[in-house]
Amino acid sequence: MATASRRGVVLGSTAALLLVLPWLTYWSAIFRRYGMRDDYAILREAMEEPGKILRVCASFGRPLYGALLELSMRGNDSIGELSELRLLGVACLGLFGAAVFLLLVREGWSLVPAALLAAFLPLTPSAQVIASWGICWPQAVALLLGAGAFALAPRRWPLAVLAMAMATLTYQISGLIYAVLVAAALVARRETSLADTGRWLARHLGIMGLGLGTAFVITQFLFKTGLFLRSPRIVFETRWLDKAAWVLTHVFPNALALSALNSSTGTPPGYPVMVALSLAILGVGIALEGRRAGLAASGRWLLGLVLLSAAAYSVSFLAGERWPTYRTLFALTGVCGVFFAASLVNLGACWPGRGPRIATGVLGGLVALSAWLAHRQTLELFAEPQGRELALMEEGARQVVPSAHPRVFVLTALQNDTSAPQRYLDEFGSVSVDTEWVAKEMWKAVLRERFPRERDVSRFYRFATGRVLPERRQYDILVDMRRMRRGG
Repeated sequence: MATASRRGVVLGSTAALLLVLPWLTYWSAIFRRYGMRDDYAILREAMEEPGKILRVCASFGRPLYGALLELSMRGNDSIGELSELRLLGVACLGLFGAAVFLLLVREGWSLVPAALLAAFLPLTPSAQVIASWGICWPQAVALLLGAGAFALAPRRWPLAVLAMAMATLTYQISGLIYAVLVAAALVARRETSLADTGRWLARHLGIMGLGLGTAFVITQFLFKTGLFLRSPRIVFETRWLDKAAWVLTHVFPNALALSALNSSTGTPPGYPVMVALSLAILGVGIALEGRRAGLAASGRWLLGLVLLSAAAYSVSFLAGERWPTYRTLFALTGVCGVFFAASLVNLGACWPGRGPRIATGVLGGLVALSAWLAHRQTLELFAEPQGRELALMEEGARQVVPSAHPRVFVLTALQNDTSAPQRYLDEFGSVSVDTEWVAKEMWKAVLRERFPRERDVSRFYRFATGRVLPERRQYDILVDMRRMRRGG
């Protein structure tokens, strides 16, 4: 009884620490005053066009995402209140980490490796996007629903299918976190035969498939009945072999790099090193599993790694778009992380004396490095550069004299004009005001804050924007977003 009570205290205190870890990591970015790209449009639409957020999200097959976003934006009318959305995202990441830890222990993981793996997942680049980009917070809800589906499976499979469907209707890709937990359970089932593993995997993949299929049927029903319009961007992939090659060369390396961030402007030095290290550790881990329990054991791990990696990226693979953003990689990175951690445990077991402690130390070092990178990258690649863009826009807004009805021109920037030290696609270090619609939305949001009692601030100015600077006589106020350029 005393042992069980002590174990309960350890489990509870560890889960509590995991709940707090994302807050400690991301607090500096959460409370900064900034928005990012779509944040400004969502802020306006929530006030001026109720229901539009739901309709737009539902057109992509994400009605629950739209409902959550619409609900969370209710009453928010300022840029500063976008921090509340980031708070929601970080809170959900904390809950997710604690839930993963408890599920790993349930599946037979030792306490320390389970805690370290659960700590790692909310620190990945994919999690950093959720923590830093206000409108992404419902993606963390989908993570919780995906984890909940696994917790219910396979005995309560109807409820598991329902939870998986709800995760898919929130954010299709995040619900695939189910595959990560299946991977974690697989490496813990060390004495199972290859045939039994295949049947066990089939059951779990079946639950995932039923959940995805249920969500697809619901989405098609919503489109067919005219409740929501289908987005023209929903297109399925047709060139399967070409897509597979693209995934292996453009997507899988990002997942293998774990916490090391890729860049759109050149490969960072640590990135290929981490990819190579992960491949080496995975290879050694699979080989050692075979040495421990025979060739079939290596086959089990290899089968799980291949099938669950495919499952973790299945939705993006089926989609016609090819855009390897980190917000689509949470599950795939998680699968790689599971096998990385399990391989380290196998390596440590080769030296019964100090080996396990060394393996734990290496895994702990990865978590510590990930926490440091997550803290730094959310600040330097999200909060600070986006804050500089906002400051430039606010500088221009302070020049507006309503009675003068000034002509305002916003000179949009290029992605290469970023003030961030590193950039990756439209996420880390990217420029928000590189398109006319973002410039218009951000300007209007800033003016609304300057004149909070005015219902229609657009009557105070005449607005134009573009990438080519017009003649000086064609504007009264110039907001040159290129000034954010580093060193410029």
